[in-house]
Amino acid sequence: MKLIIALLLLGAATAHADDARCKAGIALAAKGDLPRAALYLDSCKDDDGLRVRNDVTHKLEATKLSHVTVSSLPDGLEGETDAMPGEKFTTPATIWAKAGTYKITVSGQTVEKTLAPHSRTSVIINVPKPAKPPKDGVVDFEDEPTEQEHKGPPAAVKHGTMMPKRYIQPSGPSGEQIDDPFALRSSDAVLAWRLGLRVTGGIADRTNADMHSSIGLAALAARPLDGPVMLTTRLDWAHRDLDTLGINVGFSYIALARRAVVVSAGAALRGEVHLQDKLDMMDVNRAGIGGALDLDVAVLALPLAFGLRAEQAFTELMPGVRNRAVLFEVGYDWR
Repeated sequence: MKLIIALLLLGAATAHADDARCKAGIALAAKGDLPRAALYLDSCKDDDGLRVRNDVTHKLEATKLSHVTVSSLPDGLEGETDAMPGEKFTTPATIWAKAGTYKITVSGQTVEKTLAPHSRTSVIINVPKPAKPPKDGVVDFEDEPTEQEHKGPPAAVKHGTMMPKRYIQPSGPSGEQIDDPFALRSSDAVLAWRLGLRVTGGIADRTNADMHSSIGLAALAARPLDGPVMLTTRLDWAHRDLDTLGINVGFSYIALARRAVVVSAGAALRGEVHLQDKLDMMDVNRAGIGGALDLDVAVLALPLAFGLRAEQAFTELMPGVRNRAVLFEVGYDWR
């Protein structure tokens, strides 16, 4: 009876510790400290904790951070690593860190592991069991047993497996499964602006006028705001019926994120300055506003991007005349 009560108290204490650690992970996630949040959220069992853990994993997978899964023989040992100073973890655990070489220590056993950018790897540390202290024995030679002949083959010896239990009996997936997400970086992996250059070509026309060709250059920058939403800015020059300088500010949405490509769609408010003051012998408005829609495909294996863009002027170029254009773009990205 006492043993049962002790086991119940031990289970309650463990559950309380896991609950406190889960709450600490949720608080770290709210502060944007995603690598440490992921370490604490491994202990979550309730729906809220699992939802936050999946969201944190979602965001970390999109960063340039690497992760290493630390296992030990046996499981359940305490460890630490200079990839996350001051933090303790219980094996098995997943550590997120920048690329580099780190020391991982579990129960006094230390190994070094080098992480490449955006890599996935694992470490298994074999911790030998401590030797049992010798016991004092008593030998009595007064009544020695007589030798008995052993007949038959030796008894079979069973050897235990060296694989951790998590690999022998893996648990089923929990929570919502997310394919290669794309999200805001943590404070340990701050994403600078995504910068790019574009060469554009296409067709443009004016109200009640023939279509004509359009060529141009553009510089753009984008930065994640929250989840798949990004703030986008763009400065461009176009040679059409008039030479035009444009500045664009808007938002884009990550519609598809895979290891090979990222597809985004966006909308922006556009301001224009026309470098000529006359067209077809008529005065034109030197400035105006308009809108633009973009579809962008970034090839992650290469620093290349392709896009399709539509522009529509809201203000009149001349009385009753507005500009519009449909453009194809190709360019280079610094990611």
